[in-house]
Amino acid sequence: MIHLFPEPKQVLDKEGLGRAFRKLCFPNAEPELIEIARLRFWNYRDIEIVPGEAPGALRVVVEKSLAGIESDKPELLKQQGYALTVTDDAVAIRCENRAGYINAVTSVKMLLQSCADGFRLPLCEIADWPSLPVRAVAPTFSWYAGYGRIGFDCQLWGYDEWVEFMNICLDNKVNQFNMVMYGYWPFEFDEYPETVFRDIPVKIWNAENRRWLTIRYTHPNIEEPFLERLSEYAHFLEFKLFAYVGLNSYNGAYSIKHPEARTKPPKTGGFLNDFDSLCLSHPGTVDYIVRSMERIAELGFDGFTIEESEEGFWYCECEGCRETWHKGVEPVEAKHRANIWLLNKIYKAVRAVNPDAVIGIRAFRQPPLEKDPAFLKKTVESMPGDIMLFWAPGLYVPETEFPKWCEAFGRHRVWARDTESNSITSTMGRLYRTFKSNMLRYEDEANEQVIETDIRQHLGSVEMGVHGINGFMFEWFGLFMHLFAHGNYGWGSRMDPEEFFPRVCERNFGEWGPTVLSVMREMLTIHESQMPIYTTPFPFQKNRVTDGDIPAILAAKENHPKLLQKIEQLQEASERDARLAVWRPHFDKWHNAERRNAVIYDMMLAALDYEREQDPAKRDALLDEILRLNEKDFAIAKEMFFDVNPVGETGVRSCMFPYHEIKRLIHNIRHPESPDEDIICSGIEALGWLWL
Repeated sequence: MIHLFPEPKQVLDKEGLGRAFRKLCFPNAEPELIEIARLRFWNYRDIEIVPGEAPGALRVVVEKSLAGIESDKPELLKQQGYALTVTDDAVAIRCENRAGYINAVTSVKMLLQSCADGFRLPLCEIADWPSLPVRAVAPTFSWYAGYGRIGFDCQLWGYDEWVEFMNICLDNKVNQFNMVMYGYWPFEFDEYPETVFRDIPVKIWNAENRRWLTIRYTHPNIEEPFLERLSEYAHFLEFKLFAYVGLNSYNGAYSIKHPEARTKPPKTGGFLNDFDSLCLSHPGTVDYIVRSMERIAELGFDGFTIEESEEGFWYCECEGCRETWHKGVEPVEAKHRANIWLLNKIYKAVRAVNPDAVIGIRAFRQPPLEKDPAFLKKTVESMPGDIMLFWAPGLYVPETEFPKWCEAFGRHRVWARDTESNSITSTMGRLYRTFKSNMLRYEDEANEQVIETDIRQHLGSVEMGVHGINGFMFEWFGLFMHLFAHGNYGWGSRMDPEEFFPRVCERNFGEWGPTVLSVMREMLTIHESQMPIYTTPFPFQKNRVTDGDIPAILAAKENHPKLLQKIEQLQEASERDARLAVWRPHFDKWHNAERRNAVIYDMMLAALDYEREQDPAKRDALLDEILRLNEKDFAIAKEMFFDVNPVGETGVRSCMFPYHEIKRLIHNIRHPESPDEDIICSGIEALGWLWL
């Protein structure tokens, strides 16, 4: 069987293996193509790649022609497709463009099989091309920096880590980053230095002295700038970099440094957050937003994904904004009016810097969920015809809406159907969650964003024939299955997921594939906020634990030692096998999460005992037990993560970890006479979704 992902369009398996080799020679390839091959074999340094002929080497012959290959996507075949023939002593690559050659060389590498004498390739003929031009993922470059978070996962990376991740994306034939920048800017901005992600105070846990230390943290791209180098590397490999930014929200932390410039909320309504939007009537705010977008264009990004905030129940209540935007319309429409006006200003400014930049908008996601076609028509007519749509169906939008938007904008303008399960997992306090099986009573969940949902949405995008897909990858470590799915199904595979999961694990982890998949499926994740006493709104995890969940919790407790042993086996294997080493941080994260899981199971059982208990003294003792387990849970988290404390620069405190809020809630249970009203939200991104 040919184990190649993404799944190729046409495969003839000749059921055999070619001769063993340790060297590839390119007798007729240009130096640039040889360099591309070397870069694409980034994790096979034991294979030598040389120009010309070489004794004992397997020959790779390149021909710039795809004549005779029939395709349902002839343009994509020409732009990114290839044909591959593997015989006993040679590999023949046919392509018409660099991107096709890159995809062909990638497939050669991904077909490799180890043997005693080096490597072999399966004898086969392959013709392949993508179903959509763009297969994008959205990693975090600075996500909610200064608003709810300081740093985690990929926004802590330097050049080497970004290149490694890009290489893994290229291995899965993903060809674009939509790099998320919310909060302090991760680049120099001389006109507005207060908005740069530099010298931000943050408390980190010092295990040696068992105390918190305050340090000054600066984004890696500012400490040792790498964005220009990364862009050059990406473009050499036909990979695009887009900036994923807010239209008027979380832009450069301007609202942190200039609170007087924030939108003015209604005096009533109990709104927790205004998404840190700026009042467009306040002097200087529009100039700042537009200049920010110009600065991003100057940095060399290929395009923009510009997101309208989800909060739509009110708009700035200052006199100027009411006069300009509110007349005769509801707040949500007032916001749209203002945002479309702002979008058009940004469009003109960016075009002046880079006429070729792709500009897209991710917007109009508030109720009513089912849009009036007249509204869509008006929306399309209100913006330039080359502004693209990054459309996010979300967990709450009927499936019938996607075709409606495609019809209104035109399929060629729909550049992404965002899949959001990875982003939802990223709100879970660094706990692991990908599959339905990772959750209690999945059928009762308000939030149905899981890997199975991602795949269904990718299949729908390919069926509709839109321009691309975008898979959120807000966190990377431990969540690689999302990337594998984005690559495979964005390319156009229609493989049954239950066949895909074991096969892709075998392809990437070899003999350890079944172990990897079993860990991913078996890990039961219960978020701390699922305790009945946790009353703070958190729309991504409404599913409170009940007595009916006790059997599942006890089963997870019983399975915990075996699951932890499997993870430790994977950690040990990644120390022995150089090609597994890249996955070691993923297994380390799983190990940390599973140790926390075991503590959280006990916390849930104690919380259920508390709900049943009538004796005041015993109830008080159970609160002590919950607090003890809360500390134990937090201690394990602190071993791996430094961004664990609330951030409250805007007046609404937020933290990825519910630890602090649990303490506040128990304090209020015990001291109703002196309650602490300073809530700590579990992820600032959740605030806009409280209407769910």
